[in-house]
Formats: sequence, C-alpha cells, structure tokens
Amino acid sequence: MKSTNPIDRSIITRLKEGDELAMKELITKYKSTLAQSMMRILKSQDEVEDLLQELFIRIWTLREEINTDLSFQAFLYRIAGNLAYDRLRKLANEKRLVADYFTHLTEVYSHIEEGVFNQEIKTILDQAIEQLPEQRRRVFILCKIEGKSYEEVSRLLSISVATVNTHITNANNTLKNYFQQRPDLSFLIMLALLSAKL
Repeated sequence: MKSTNPIDRSIITRLKEGDELAMKELITKYKSTLAQSMMRILKSQDEVEDLLQELFIRIWTLREEINTDLSFQAFLYRIAGNLAYDRLRKLANEKRLVADYFTHLTEVYSHIEEGVFNQEIKTILDQAIEQLPEQRRRVFILCKIEGKSYEEVSRLLSISVATVNTHITNANNTLKNYFQQRPDLSFLIMLALLSAKL
C-alpha cells in the first residue's frame, strides 16, 4: 500500500498538531488539481468552490485521524469522493447531473483505453449504447467515441450530414433518458471520471 511521501508526511505531522500554516500548504498543493477535476464534472465554479471549502474543512476536522504511514492522497481523495457522491446525488435528483454527460464520452473511453477505469465502467457504457438501433449506434460510436466529424461519418456510411446530425440528436436523447432513469449508474461513471483526473 502506498505511503505518504516525505514532504506530505512532514506537513501532515504539523497539521495533526494544529498548525494552520500546514493546512494552508496542503490547500496550496492540492486545490488546483482538485478544482480542475471537479469543474469537469460539476460544470459550476460555485459548486466547485463550495465543495472544496467543505473538503478542506473536513480535512482540518479529521486531521488527528490521518495516518502518516498511509497515502495522504488516498485519504484526501476518499473524502473528496464521499463529498462528490453527496453533491452528484443532489444534482441527479435535480436532473442536472447528466445534462452535459455525453460531452465526456470520448474522454471516458480514452481513459478506458489507458486502463484508468475498470471493466465495470466500460460494461455500463456499452450496455447503454447497445440500447440504440444499429445504424444510430454506429453513427454515435463513430462521432462520439472515435471522434470523427459528421462529414467523415457521412462519407463512411453514405448518408447525409443532416441524417448524421439527426442520429446523434436522437441517440443523445435516448442515452440521457437511460441514465436519468438510473442515477446510480450516472454517479458511478461521473465519480470514476472525477477520480481518473485526481
């Protein structure tokens, strides 16, 4: 199991003793990466700032429980994940979670290719895409996963660009409905995307 690196261990030791400067050092070190990752998911600067504030308050509150023999990043990301779960669940209940979900599909699949996500995530995505009619599925995969332009797909499948656009629009609607009815799956994929960025 990974342990806390020596630099973090020194800072955490001071943090556990109530050193506020150590807390500021940790915020400086990790805030930017966390903010960038959360922004990709939450799509709201206000949501991100609120969640980061809550995260670092939680770290300060739990500082005495931090084990310097274990990875501080793992501890940090576990708390971040729990907070993200609560926030994403709230957003899902407000039907905001999956509004921009499919803008991330190419990114998610690239992470799958890199081995960042496990097979479970790929299976969930594949099952959702399998709901589409055959031609619509082919168009969707070519455009959204393989990143081809509408013009390229038009030539490959011998259909008009307008037809490609119609297929993508209908596919997006079908898949958004699929995940809106299954917020647990939406959360799992979104949280996986968040974790891959941390």
